[in-house]
Amino acid sequence: MIIEFILIIAVSAVALFVGRALILRYSERKTIERLSAILFPSGEEQKNEVLNEIASITQNRFSREDILDYYLKIKGLQIIDLHAHSDSGIRDFLMKPTKVRLTYFEQVKFYENYLNYPQAVGESVVEH
Repeated sequence: MIIEFILIIAVSAVALFVGRALILRYSERKTIERLSAILFPSGEEQKNEVLNEIASITQNRFSREDILDYYLKIKGLQIIDLHAHSDSGIRDFLMKPTKVRLTYFEQVKFYENYLNYPQAVGESVVEH
């Protein structure tokens, strides 16, 4: 009786662990699809172009999945307002750390190419 009870608890714990992992993986995949639709409005061609450019910046050190993760998180944090957006899946995904770490020089090239810097405010000169 006790062995059956322990076996039931063990099987339940494993099922809960595996089920939770599968649900998290599924929700992350759906979040990546939603973010890709937002950040790549032109579709797969634009996405492949960006991923290839980042791969050349990093000299192909990372997989395309890891590069996509990095791009979605960094660019997504810049574009999506986390406070106004109601989707907790996107907010949770963006707040997780990236899977890769770029070197300083790779980061500089990435930021120069893909982040929108604020426009410089021109000096207003009033001529008399």
